[in-house]
Amino acid sequence: MTPLLTLLPLLLLGAVAQQDSKWTYSDEAHWSEKYPACGGNRQSPINLQARKVRYDPSLKAPHLTGYEAQDGKFLMTNVGHTVMISLPSSMRMVAPDGTEYKALQMHFHWGGASSEISGSEHTIEGIRYATEIHIVHYNSKYSSFDVAQNAPDGLAALAVLIEVNDYAENTYFSNFISHLENVRYPGQSTVLNRLDLQDMLPKNLHDHYSYKGSISTPPCTENVHWFVLADPIKLSKAQIWKLENSLLNHQNKILQNNYRLTQPVNGRVVKANFKKSP
Repeated sequence: MTPLLTLLPLLLLGAVAQQDSKWTYSDEAHWSEKYPACGGNRQSPINLQARKVRYDPSLKAPHLTGYEAQDGKFLMTNVGHTVMISLPSSMRMVAPDGTEYKALQMHFHWGGASSEISGSEHTIEGIRYATEIHIVHYNSKYSSFDVAQNAPDGLAALAVLIEVNDYAENTYFSNFISHLENVRYPGQSTVLNRLDLQDMLPKNLHDHYSYKGSISTPPCTENVHWFVLADPIKLSKAQIWKLENSLLNHQNKILQNNYRLTQPVNGRVVKANFKKSP
């Protein structure tokens, strides 16, 4: 699937369709009025707490293939609520239970509305990180994302938390950051000619949290198997500032604080294959 053909199912993701400006993060409390699933019992993101996590040392790491550096045409779009990069279906993730998922897209969540506000969606022990990356996949047993998006086992997301390194630039993000100025307005797209997703991830891909949840934006469909990597990556303060201040939303304002508040766990089992140090 070429990036241009990939764009259509990306826009159908509901949360990120550039035509759908009927919801905003400031109106989160009312999402369920139009999107009933947003009021469900398996919503994402959540707060990850060691005392409520079930330790499972047998839980394998998600196995990633096709994530290494590659040349191509990777469409990068301002969809009004985030910036999204289309990914080829040759990128795969095999979950610990053996389910194979095809990559669809990656997007970002960040803060920036005040110097005290960070913007990750998942929190750990109540701590919100600066930024969060979501790499969205769909179950390969389905013929397309269009089919998988409504299936009960249709989607999986790999989440990566980002913290601030005051000075050192993360060069693996330099190409992406430099293209933000080309997608300032909703609907604008540009093309990345190279993507090295493997080096954009933490070195430690083994330690992670695992739970069943939802898309974290409308329509909030509860069919996502989440894998939240335990180790964060670092971007420089300048890189995070650029992400927080480069794009405009549908209201022609700087796109900031595009994260959903954490949702009740409601008795769900959250697993981790590592133990946090005291």
